[in-house]
Amino acid sequence: MERPQYFTRTIILITILLLSVQSGFSQTAYRDSIYKAYSRGKMDKWYDIMTTYEKKVDVKSKAEQLELISYYYGYTAWLIGAEKNDTAELYIDKSEKIIDELLETSPEDPTLLAFKGSFIAFTIGITNLKAIYLGPKSMRYINKSIELDPENIQGNIEKGNSMYYMPSAFGGDKAEAIEYYLKAIAGFEDQELVVNNWMYINTMTALGQAYEATEQIQLAKLCYEKIIRIFPNFMWVEDELYPDLLKRHKL
Repeated sequence: MERPQYFTRTIILITILLLSVQSGFSQTAYRDSIYKAYSRGKMDKWYDIMTTYEKKVDVKSKAEQLELISYYYGYTAWLIGAEKNDTAELYIDKSEKIIDELLETSPEDPTLLAFKGSFIAFTIGITNLKAIYLGPKSMRYINKSIELDPENIQGNIEKGNSMYYMPSAFGGDKAEAIEYYLKAIAGFEDQELVVNNWMYINTMTALGQAYEATEQIQLAKLCYEKIIRIFPNFMWVEDELYPDLLKRHKL
């Protein structure tokens, strides 16, 4: 059973590219702290780190603004899972304002386009009735991201999530979702964006759940064991998903 204090995949389209660019203050230190908060399910700590970071961001730095969006993104995902929709809407608005401003000068940036699609999807997560017209809009941004850069990590995670959650009658395909997750994970690893990267481990977890959903139980088991080996003390997998998998399938 999934708990809302962790970033459960049932809250739709969780994704983010953590940037490797350094700024005048240490982004790496913030990322490490965010990872620690994520791995222990400490969203109060995440909030503190995020609000401290947003006060330091240089609005002229695209890298720093993208980093801030990533923190808003993770927090918004948790808020929706915890059914704190009013606050989630505030962070969706904050994020979309930054994204739209950046898109004005970088209209074909695949990471920004994927972000745009994901925050539209967050709105669907709050109000399902909007899926009829916001769903296609979200997919246009995500598909454009993939078209511009088939290797883009952000785009592949978003495409994977959309394939996982979209009803099959509308084109959803969990097996296809796995292929996008694998491509995103390979991107993280090839670019050495693995250490203390909450989105890498989140994508690995999404892959494990997708394997189980498609009855590839041994692959799901191996995926969770890899997570436990690389990221010891990641509570969601170590204390919940992995033991539940073993119990359900009598492994």
